[in-house]
Amino acid sequence: MPFNAPATLIGIVFFISTACFAQNYFITDSDSVPCSSINFFNTNAQGKMIEFEYVTIANELVRLKKDEIPLIKILCQDGAMYLRMPLQLDKPDGYYRYGKRLVHGKIRVDVFDDVTTSFRLKENFDGSYNSQGVMKETREGMYMRHVTMPDGTVYEVDGLKAIKSLKSIRKYMFACEPYKKEYFENPKYQTCTFEEAVIDYNTMCP
Repeated sequence: MPFNAPATLIGIVFFISTACFAQNYFITDSDSVPCSSINFFNTNAQGKMIEFEYVTIANELVRLKKDEIPLIKILCQDGAMYLRMPLQLDKPDGYYRYGKRLVHGKIRVDVFDDVTTSFRLKENFDGSYNSQGVMKETREGMYMRHVTMPDGTVYEVDGLKAIKSLKSIRKYMFACEPYKKEYFENPKYQTCTFEEAVIDYNTMCP
């Protein structure tokens, strides 16, 4: 289900997207704090920030823990933008994770990815391990991808929800004739990532 962000938030995030490349700072509910550097931040299993260390413009080291940390909505660290991604788009104030912005521009793509993959020998029915060396792949963790359109609509593009979302996103992108022509004529779009396709669209159709 798409979610529509308020117009004021759209403007703020667009401004931050362009400024993030040159600065270190973080945004809370009520303030924007510039920093000389942001050293690190850590979150717990629920996504809440539990450690945060940065250096102020006055060159003072600040290290905060747990309840000392303000509610940070956006954080820019050496050109990389991290922002709160709600687990449910229709509940923006509910549970969340801090994801990374992978694509800036007209269409924006934010991703949270802590999926890990491991391999082990397949087990037979009796509990013994496969003697032919056949391996079993196991994936654990969470993956979220949010796509923000120019009008502020946010789509969740991962798992089964991606099918309907991608249909709406592709329809919007193909309204730009230069991109549509390039998409169907260039074989690279048969294998490129979703993020690469959006970056190309943002370049051709700013």
